[in-house]
Amino acid sequence: MKDKNGHWAIHMPNKLFDHLREMYGMKSDAQLAYLLNTRAPVISRIRNGALRITPALIIEIHEQTNMPIARIKEMCDEK
Repeated sequence: MKDKNGHWAIHMPNKLFDHLREMYGMKSDAQLAYLLNTRAPVISRIRNGALRITPALIIEIHEQTNMPIARIKEMCDEK
């Protein structure tokens, strides 16, 4: 689902990030950021609501984990 600005309206990526960390036995968001070819502050800003998860990051998660894109979006929308 997209918001009025055309951005993906994904509000709760914490559950997704926590799931990925658990799935790969990671102890920090820095390790997760490395897996996803991004920087730790990006993950932190997304967790804190300062940034939205981007379509590019959704695709990167899919490519690195083979998780279906639909499941990634679903996990981000769960409250």
